[in-house]
Amino acid sequence: MTEIQLIPLGSSDRERFIRDNQEAFNYGAMEEFGCRDEHFEDDGQIISRETI
Repeated sequence: MTEIQLIPLGSSDRERFIRDNQEAFNYGAMEEFGCRDEHFEDDGQIISRETI
């Protein structure tokens, strides 16, 4: 069995975490729905920084 450890992110990891999540949401939405419309929350992102 694999053991998983959850470790809190440090403040230096915050920006990367936000970018990675925005990229994952963009990719998932495009894969699932295609480019159906141009509705983005924030600066071309499907999920805003504030939401994350």
